[in-house]
Amino acid sequence: MNKLLAVAWREFTSTVMTKGFLIGVAIMPAIMFVMVLVIPLLISDKPPKTDGTIAVIDQTGGVVSPAITEEAIRAKLEERARFVREAAKSALDQQLPAGPMKDMAKSQADAAMAWAAQLPTLKIQVLDPKADPETEKKPLAEGSIADGGRLALVVVDGNAVTPLEPEGALGQYQLYQRTKLDDRIVDVVRSVVGPAIVRARLAANNLDPAQVLKLTRLDPPRAMTVTLTGERKSNEGAQFLVPFAFIMLLWISSFTGGQYLLTTTIEEKSNRIMEVLLSAVSPMQLMVGKILGQMGVGLLILAAYASLGVGAMISFNLLDLLSAANLVYLVIFFLIAFFLIAAMMAAIGSAVSEVHEAQSLLGPVMIVFIIPMILSPAIIRNPNSPMATVLSIVPPTSPFAMVMRLAATSEPVPLWQIALSIGLGLLTVCFAAWAAAKIFRIGVLMYGKPPSVGTLIRWLRMT
Repeated sequence: MNKLLAVAWREFTSTVMTKGFLIGVAIMPAIMFVMVLVIPLLISDKPPKTDGTIAVIDQTGGVVSPAITEEAIRAKLEERARFVREAAKSALDQQLPAGPMKDMAKSQADAAMAWAAQLPTLKIQVLDPKADPETEKKPLAEGSIADGGRLALVVVDGNAVTPLEPEGALGQYQLYQRTKLDDRIVDVVRSVVGPAIVRARLAANNLDPAQVLKLTRLDPPRAMTVTLTGERKSNEGAQFLVPFAFIMLLWISSFTGGQYLLTTTIEEKSNRIMEVLLSAVSPMQLMVGKILGQMGVGLLILAAYASLGVGAMISFNLLDLLSAANLVYLVIFFLIAFFLIAAMMAAIGSAVSEVHEAQSLLGPVMIVFIIPMILSPAIIRNPNSPMATVLSIVPPTSPFAMVMRLAATSEPVPLWQIALSIGLGLLTVCFAAWAAAKIFRIGVLMYGKPPSVGTLIRWLRMT
């Protein structure tokens, strides 16, 4: 036992005490910090002031164009500005603790208000209804936005208000824009032209547009989430993010430790250090010790990243989306996932002498582990579907799929499914450890041509 623990401690310290590991572990939170906190502070939401002309060809004969005016465009721009200011104020009013999150919200609010304070000046140019759209589109490809020329062309179909035949279909409108035109300006143009056509249709059918709008308008309420500590605004994005964060935590921590195990095993074998180690310990002690050492590495990564995640959830007042039971299950399924991956890495690492030789053996196995990642949107969206249930019970996909189900489902996952998933996972770990031990014992001292999958199977059959 002392020898096994000595091997595990050596494996752990030789990994975590290196600059490469410290940089590698720190770089992911650093990137996330930059993406979440720093980049929004540097990026301004205020575009350059855009002035220009919106040309209109009203092929209805002037039925729609009277409603497409500079005043209507200006009113929509001001309406959008009011919405931006209110949204910015709402962001500042959120119950965020003092610190980076509050500073980020204030920076984004300031940028939004700056955009709202500098509205573009858009002029409307109504062209002849018989004007050729192809000819009028050409100015959009000439010059630049900064020249203040034509920014967009609106072509209203001749049958947009009344059909050409009694039972015919109604037409629409086409919108042509200059390259790289601000999408907010395009949205404003759409929000003016579309309602103008609708109002013209209502008037053509002797209906009062204002009365119809009053009767059909119904603003949807903002959903509120009720928790034990009170109410908060519902955050659908966060509900999707938590289960995805769980599988990413599991994936990064288990595969990082497994990759280190593969690399160190191959290096020790190619440098003949393995022969020295085997003179002091048995192959089984060496393999188990290396797996336990890298398990400590994986747990360290898991704890570090999970702590950062919990801290972020506290900052965003989303801690109610996380339960202590799910964290416990995360550790349990990490152990299952890691031992499966570590056994595979130890076996492959002992069978080859170069890292590139391991790729052909790793490829088919990695595809199986990638399946839950590929299907993660479907699992998170419908965690109790037959597909999600099967993937969360059957190894080797069960650890990754189950943690997503536990974090995503609004209904508790049946305990028998969790128990079955853990039980089958442990049985698979035992089989993987047995297979890895047989391959490790034979392959650790074999050099030369890397073995094929068939050769590895023959090693498993050897007594």
